Amino acid sequence: MIYFKDAHPLGKINHIPRIVATMYALSISVQILGANIFDIHYIWIIPLCLLWPHLALTATNLSANGRKQEEINMHLDALFACLMILVTPIYSFTSTMITLLIANALFVGGFRAMLTTLLVMITIFALAFAILPELHFLDEEYNTIITSSFFLLIYLCSFALTVFRLTHRLIKLNKKVKTLSVTDPLTGCYNRLYLDNNLAKELQRTYRFKNQVTVLFADLDHFKKINDQQGHNTGDRVLKKFVQIVNTCIRNDVDWIARYGGEEFIIILPNTDAESGAITANRIREAISQYKFVSDESYFQVSCSFGVSETYLDNDELNIEQLTNQADQALYKAKDKGRNRVEIFYQTKL
Repeated sequence: MIYFKDAHPLGKINHIPRIVATMYALSISVQILGANIFDIHYIWIIPLCLLWPHLALTATNLSANGRKQEEINMHLDALFACLMILVTPIYSFTSTMITLLIANALFVGGFRAMLTTLLVMITIFALAFAILPELHFLDEEYNTIITSSFFLLIYLCSFALTVFRLTHRLIKLNKKVKTLSVTDPLTGCYNRLYLDNNLAKELQRTYRFKNQVTVLFADLDHFKKINDQQGHNTGDRVLKKFVQIVNTCIRNDVDWIARYGGEEFIIILPNTDAESGAITANRIREAISQYKFVSDESYFQVSCSFGVSETYLDNDELNIEQLTNQADQALYKAKDKGRNRVEIFYQTKL
């Protein structure tokens, strides 16, 4: 149903429980009133129970303030429930309906909604007993108690399902937000925030377990020229493709790449020394240089330079800034030697 799919979230939450509650009220009314439900005094019960959930959802959809309208609907729920209780005053129905109303108000609107719902019910009952002081509860049969228990179970199950769906959706949204917060929107690789946080953790693991981690500092050669001559859209495609190629050349779930800024990327290789890191860098360099990009029905190729640095087993004082600076120095060395090459930073021995 389109009108339900595009409905206000609060309207969606209340819709199914509202249907359950109105069907419960109709069922009890039929059991208590029997054929008298078609009398002129009670005939209104049938259209009210059948139509009210859908009218409430429609009103919420059409309202400029869906939340405010749903609060009004919840107060109308309390009003209609009290009218039904006055028509069929039996203990099981009364206690069940009050329980449903309070639970719904507390779940959807918190204590404020619960208090206003209670206020509506108390006001209606007070007026009813003031006008008709002879009102009293009717004796009820076993079948109405069974019906009340059955619908209470259905109602609670519907709420449990709603809570499950909302919780599942919230978890998915949290994961999505977390992913977006650490992902570069253009290339889909990690961003600088993720790099700073997780490289620090990588270094801590490295020093704790006496392993090594290697950093590859990559820079696409003459990227500004690509943007100027081929256009920024083409430049964006080059960046995306570079990340895709890198991901095919590194170990899944072990190595990772982050965008450092512009056309610069940093690739982290845990449990890897500089020599092995240089082999990986050359594999990436060859793959990107062999790829043919298309722009305006012509082909062009791109090269990339790499600087490689590593942690040292006898030096656990190396921090993120020092490690990336060493890789950056090696990268500048690669550029000075003509680009499209890999250079390793070698620690000066004292």
